[in-house]
Amino acid sequence: MNFDNIFNNLIDVSYGFIMRKSFYILTGLFLLLVHSLNAQNAKVYLSSKIEALWKTSSEFKTPESVYYCKKQKAIFVSNINGNPIEKDNNGFISKLSPDGNIIKLEWVKGLHAPKGMGVYKERLFVTDIDRIAEIDIQSGKLIRFYNVPNAKFLNDIVIDRTGSIYISDMQTNVIYKLFNGVVKVWISSENLNNPNGLCIMNEFLLIGTKDKIVKANLINKVQTDYILNTGRIDGLICFENSKLIYSDWSGNLYLAGLGEETEKLLDTTPLKINAADFGFDYEKKIIFVPTFYDNRVMSYRLKD
Repeated sequence: MNFDNIFNNLIDVSYGFIMRKSFYILTGLFLLLVHSLNAQNAKVYLSSKIEALWKTSSEFKTPESVYYCKKQKAIFVSNINGNPIEKDNNGFISKLSPDGNIIKLEWVKGLHAPKGMGVYKERLFVTDIDRIAEIDIQSGKLIRFYNVPNAKFLNDIVIDRTGSIYISDMQTNVIYKLFNGVVKVWISSENLNNPNGLCIMNEFLLIGTKDKIVKANLINKVQTDYILNTGRIDGLICFENSKLIYSDWSGNLYLAGLGEETEKLLDTTPLKINAADFGFDYEKKIIFVPTFYDNRVMSYRLKD
C-alpha cells in the first residue's frame, strides 16, 4: 500500500473541501454585503403633501392597529404578539402620548390577537379574532367580551354617533353590527371580497376590500362600488366629507376621493416596513402608522 499516495490524496480532498467551504462563506458574505448596501440605498417615498413627524422605538409586538382618542389625548396600539389567528392570550393594547412617548407598553392584557379599535363613551372596543373586547379607558380594565360564533377573522371597527359598532370579518365577507350589547350580521355579500378597513362618510359605511372600496347605505344597506382598483386595503379613514386615506399593509398610503385621481402619499416597501391599520388625528391631520413586523409606530402630518 502506497501511503504517500493516500496521504497526497487526502491532502487534495481536504484542500478541495476547504476551498469549497471558503467559497460558500465568501459568497454568503458577499451577498450579505450586497443586501446591506441595497438596504442602505433603498429610499422611502414621501409625497410633498405629507411630512414625517416622529417614530417610536421598536418596542411593540406586531402592532396591527392604531387609534387616536382626542378626548383622552392618547394613542392606543393593538399588539398581536404572535399569530394573527391564534388564541394564545399573548395580545395586548399599548397606550402612547400624542407625541409618541410610550406611557404603558402593556396597558391592557388578556387578548389573543387584537386588531381594529374604536371608542364610544369612555369605552374602547377591540376586535379579537372571533370576539369583541370592551375596555374601560379610565381604569384600563377589560369589562367584557362579545362573542361572535361564526366569525373567523374580525378585523376593523368603526362606530357611528348612535353607538352602533360595525365590524368587518375578512374571511367570511361579513359586516357585523354590535348595538345595545347584541351582535348581528349586518351585511353578508360576496361583493365584499375580504372586507377590512371601515369608515363612515355622511350616511354611508365605506368598506375597503381586496380590490375596491364599497359604500353601503347605513339605513337600507344598499351597496354600490365607490372607488375601484385600489389594491388590497387595510386601514381606511374618511375625512372632510369626501376624502379618504387608505393603506395596503405592504407599506403604502394613498389619498383618494370620488372623481379624483388617487395619489400615493407614502411608500416604505423598499425598506420592508408595513403600513397596517393606521390612526388619524382629524383636527391636526396627523397619521399614525403601525409598522407591523417592524414593531414601531410612525407619524406623518398631512399638509393643507
